[in-house]
Amino acid sequence: MSTKVDILVSGAGPTGLFFAYQMAQRGHSVFIVDPKPGPTDQSRAILITSRTMEILESKGLAADILREAFVFCGVRVFRNGSIVAHIEACGDTPFPHATALMQGKTEQVLANRLAEDTDCKVHWGTELVSYTQDEHGVKSVVRDINTKQEQVVESTYIVGADGSHSRVRKGNPEWTYDGVAIQTKFILADLTLHGADGADIKHLMDRMNVFMTGTSVMGMIRLKPFYPIDDDSHVFRVFGNLEGYQISEVDKDKISHGIDKSSEAPPTLEFIEEWINKIATPNKFVASDLIWGSYFRINERIANGFRKGRAFLAGDAAHCHSPAGGQGMNLGLQDAHNLAWKMSDVLKGIASDPEKLLDSYNEEREPIAKETIEITSKTTKVGVAGSSLFASIRNVMLSAALQFPQVKETAFQKLMQLFLVIDTNTSSIMTETSDKGLIEAGHFLPETAIMRKSFIISSKRPRHIQRYSLRELLVDNQEFTVIFIASCLASTKPNVHLMEKFWKDTRSKPLRRLVIQSAHHSKAAGKLPDYITEEEASTAEDAFYSEENSNLPNSVSNRIGLHPLLTSYFAGQQPASVVLFVRPDLYVSHAKLVTNESELESALGFLSSLYK
Repeated sequence: MSTKVDILVSGAGPTGLFFAYQMAQRGHSVFIVDPKPGPTDQSRAILITSRTMEILESKGLAADILREAFVFCGVRVFRNGSIVAHIEACGDTPFPHATALMQGKTEQVLANRLAEDTDCKVHWGTELVSYTQDEHGVKSVVRDINTKQEQVVESTYIVGADGSHSRVRKGNPEWTYDGVAIQTKFILADLTLHGADGADIKHLMDRMNVFMTGTSVMGMIRLKPFYPIDDDSHVFRVFGNLEGYQISEVDKDKISHGIDKSSEAPPTLEFIEEWINKIATPNKFVASDLIWGSYFRINERIANGFRKGRAFLAGDAAHCHSPAGGQGMNLGLQDAHNLAWKMSDVLKGIASDPEKLLDSYNEEREPIAKETIEITSKTTKVGVAGSSLFASIRNVMLSAALQFPQVKETAFQKLMQLFLVIDTNTSSIMTETSDKGLIEAGHFLPETAIMRKSFIISSKRPRHIQRYSLRELLVDNQEFTVIFIASCLASTKPNVHLMEKFWKDTRSKPLRRLVIQSAHHSKAAGKLPDYITEEEASTAEDAFYSEENSNLPNSVSNRIGLHPLLTSYFAGQQPASVVLFVRPDLYVSHAKLVTNESELESALGFLSSLYK
């Protein structure tokens, strides 16, 4: 029995499901397997960062997540039972909050959308046994764990999203998973909490809570369990350390990351309650209705490359680290987001240099993974230091630092991954730089003020003018986007001839085109420009947009850096325009100023390095 597909995905956790969803949406055939009978019934990873929510929104998935999740307005920090800091949610993002959702629900959302929106079927209860690859493709053997029946799956590529014990990684002896095992035992549990003697703990429901006492650190955050709850539910996730930080010298080569599946019995409700009250004292809680509890261990490891030929690693299969800051699942989802469009363009045969494009996955994601491992390692070491004296000094210094608003804002935004950028020095496809003053290459596309369509040619009488932000225009977009921004002051004239040349010179490329101009220069809304062909008319109506107020702080012109140049002392009567290149994953490739045809041709020459 043999099946032929574009991609085989091993692992149907959040990373594998999100990758499969994107590839299936792009029209590729995907065979995804997981030995579990279905989405996990455990909460596991719960934090979804602002950057990940922005990514999910770009794929039309954010609403599904928010419908099931709790959002939190910041972090509350306790030292020896007393509140020492409130860290307010903030950030330049539509999601300036922490979003908490049990991993099982995240998986269910993704699995549901995969089934509803695509023809891709998840093969639950099926495991990858082995695979081989050559210059023509990959041959994998998968097995039904119930019937023991095996079949061969032939694919162009294979992606391992199958955790720290990845069979895709272990299936190639060239791959290593280097790092250290941490001996420290941690605990996590989902349960109901009430204040002792009838005390109300609703004040703990609006934020993530961190308790520090001596060498112990405990997190406490409200959750929605799998079953329906009312607004007064007191279900919480608690997690923290039972011991001081120590690297294991005995089992340093043994991968022991994640839930402790040893013969030791999981923690009891009584043990967890005692542990909570020891760290939170003098606050006292009564624990009940233990949903799930476990000990877990952490490793700090990374694969020696995320690609070997036609095999790729994503998520914990490629890197694992301390859960400090809740970055793990988010990194995996972002791995999937980065790899999907690149592999799709190669499979479609439109990439000018397929190997370079695929190699850029590792070039862009490995530095981010390494930095995350370093930061979470330091945070864990400092947070659960074994010395009581050091812990006391740490707690005092942290409490003092958190009195400064700028420190608190930076800490929250870093936790939410809002400073995450692509290192243009390591990526072979990020070779262009932005012109001075314009949005920098490698940054995530910012949200903008709304714009209206420049041309309204529909015969139906519109009830209202439709307005969109730049990000809204790119929801579900699967192509590289090139945006010509020709906004200018009312006292000047736009570069209409450059706008026309931009449209004509890009019409043969497999990309998304947008043109943005000022509303006061969009004079003939009922008629398309003469240079737009009859075949282009339907797409052109959705390609031209008008800024109503370019001087707003979040206008496209200001976000990209054009407006300050238009209003500067040195601005002339002939305004500059900007060509903005945006990747399918919404990271800015680069931005270029253009004032004449030669500069426009030079800027658009970049496209030949991407597409045939």
